Amino acid sequence: MARAVWMACLVGLACAGGWATAPRARAQTSAAKVATAGAGAPGVAPVPSSSAAAIATAAASEVDESEPPPIPTPTRTVAGWRALWDEGTKGSFDLRVAVDEIERAEAATRVAWAGVLPTAAGNVTLGYATTSNTLFAVLPTGTSLSAELVIAAPLVNLRNAHAIGTAHVSEDMARLSLDELRRRFALNLARSLLSIAAARRLSEVDRVGLEAALERLALTKARVGIGVGDARDLMRAQQDVASARAVIPGADEALRKAREGMSILLGQRGELGVGGETVAIEAELAGFCAGGAVDAERADVRVAKRQVVVAERNVDDVLLLFAPTLTAQVNVGTLGAPLGGPYENGWSLSAVLTVPIYDGGARYGEKRDRVALVDEARVRRAQVEVEVATEVAQARREIDVARAAERSARESRDLAAKIDEAQRAAYSIGASGTTNFDLIEAGRILRQAEGLLVLRELDLARARASLPFIAGSCAGLGPRS
Repeated sequence: MARAVWMACLVGLACAGGWATAPRARAQTSAAKVATAGAGAPGVAPVPSSSAAAIATAAASEVDESEPPPIPTPTRTVAGWRALWDEGTKGSFDLRVAVDEIERAEAATRVAWAGVLPTAAGNVTLGYATTSNTLFAVLPTGTSLSAELVIAAPLVNLRNAHAIGTAHVSEDMARLSLDELRRRFALNLARSLLSIAAARRLSEVDRVGLEAALERLALTKARVGIGVGDARDLMRAQQDVASARAVIPGADEALRKAREGMSILLGQRGELGVGGETVAIEAELAGFCAGGAVDAERADVRVAKRQVVVAERNVDDVLLLFAPTLTAQVNVGTLGAPLGGPYENGWSLSAVLTVPIYDGGARYGEKRDRVALVDEARVRRAQVEVEVATEVAQARREIDVARAAERSARESRDLAAKIDEAQRAAYSIGASGTTNFDLIEAGRILRQAEGLLVLRELDLARARASLPFIAGSCAGLGPRS
């Protein structure tokens, strides 16, 4: 979802031509200054007011010159990363399923223990034998009642004992799977959080760009009003306003989608906003992850290793099918006529030795299958280790690349701001060689540079915030987090 927001912002940037800088003075004030300066500027010949009005009327077209609309407000706002993390770990559908998987693994361990513990069962049997004289009797003469208690205890059962150890390993693997899911969830949550902050910043920049375009339109009107310029200048300024306003709906929609993506991660509906700017969020994430081991082994690597252990134990489980089992059984019971008796009591003790001899070859086939599964688990473990090492290395390099790109974007934005300021000043006083086209083009380049800088800042913040989660060294993801 964060990538979708980033791409949406790029599309808005390419289609609209960028964003603008900090808010400037209202257009009416600038227009008054230009009119005053232009009237006494050397080389500027005022024209009659009727001619200026005719030019303005001929050039005027329908363009919305109202104030920028307000930024959409979310359905609900969460204050900061810690509050978001606490809420997310309780509401995430995937995390809740992973917790249930741990419960299932613990239940499987309890089932495995049942294979080596004694069992007890009671049997009550009511039987009768009919004759021609007692067919319709309620309690025929041949009716008997017996009750029996059977206690069986496995004395030697290596396979069931081995299954307990395998169940414990599977239980441990389920917990590690939850840790890995928490790591990936935290990574997606942090990126989504930063994407919301960046999308909100882009919406703000778009509105600043519209304000700047309105100011340039006012400057152009003032110049035309004193007889400097023509209809093309006015139409060019109006087009600049329309272009600046056109990007606002797309940026607002990208912001809404980013907020909705956050709600989906938390298993909620509506738009979820988060307070704080990108810098503050990044600082909070750094504090959340501080103190983790740099060389910590990621949970998915440990899961892959446990899968190899489970696969090897499954091979041993098949081999133990060839082992004999020894079971002791005690039967205690009574037998007699129902209700009336008399009853005869008795008991028996037996030991059953079971020796597997031949089952048609099923055990040999199953052994071959599980040996192959061991090799598959080892290959997957090696693959995960390579992928994790590569991913961590790329995450470290990504910080340097994003920092260099952000530095270049900032330099470009600063230069564009200086050029825009110079063009404004020159155009306001009617300096020779400064045209309306230069003014509009400088503003367009500045808006583009501002939007690009916001995206590069997002890339850098995402790279720095993602590294602890990708490397598996975030201390905040511990059991008590």
